[in-house]
Amino acid sequence: MASDSRTPWWLWPNLLNLDSPFLAVIWQEQFARIAGVNLAFGDRLLLFCCTWLVYCADRVLDVANSVNRPETSRHAIHQKGRPIWLGVSAVILVTALVTAFARLNSAAWLGGCIVFALTAVHFAATHRWPGLRTRLWPKEWHVGLVFSVGCALQVWAVQPDAWPSLLPAVLGFGVLCAMSCSHITTWEVVSADRRDADSLLNAHPWFIRRLSWFDIALGLLALTLAAALGQAEIQKALGAVALSALGLAWLHDRCNRYSAEFLRAMADFGLYTPLLFFPF
Repeated sequence: MASDSRTPWWLWPNLLNLDSPFLAVIWQEQFARIAGVNLAFGDRLLLFCCTWLVYCADRVLDVANSVNRPETSRHAIHQKGRPIWLGVSAVILVTALVTAFARLNSAAWLGGCIVFALTAVHFAATHRWPGLRTRLWPKEWHVGLVFSVGCALQVWAVQPDAWPSLLPAVLGFGVLCAMSCSHITTWEVVSADRRDADSLLNAHPWFIRRLSWFDIALGLLALTLAAALGQAEIQKALGAVALSALGLAWLHDRCNRYSAEFLRAMADFGLYTPLLFFPF
């Protein structure tokens, strides 16, 4: 996996599966601030490792199930360096297991099993049993909401009584992630989605044609809820959702100016907006 001088620096976090794990840790911190929880380093490390493993496994399976040349750089690098990815994954898996047994309480284990089951459904429907797919619930929406729940899981397990405060931010971030995943599908248009009658592209063309409008609607709704709710940290979280949603709308309306790789990278980096509020 030697660095290619032609690969832009901003693409490497995506190629190395780092952008989504960092995104997860950033929003975990935002949820922790809402709940008034001080997370330990091990809590953050566990979420980072689990997110990395899920994304790496998804890409490795994409490559394994494909009979054609990889259509994206992130899939190509996983195909070329498969033994290295498997070795790194083994180390990260062991780290995650050791950390989980050291940090998780019974509520976290229960919630983690539910998140794992929902993730397994996604993997099965995407890579093994197409019959599990449904036109009414595209994988992009499923992934977005499960990702958000996973980011909030340890915070909820440490402070279960905080769930009413967490709910607006978790739902807002989940919808934002679903929109981000929908944009990625629309910008990349890989063969698997073009051929699948139940994919987001084919099953919901009305949604695809109006992505920017849904982004703007989400942003305005988040700002309205932020104004209506009194807790400062909830307002910051919803403000971050609004900024990211409006940013996605701006980017989508100009998507013809940029490469699919740049757009894919920005789909994650554009959700790092809680960082803007952390100093305050």
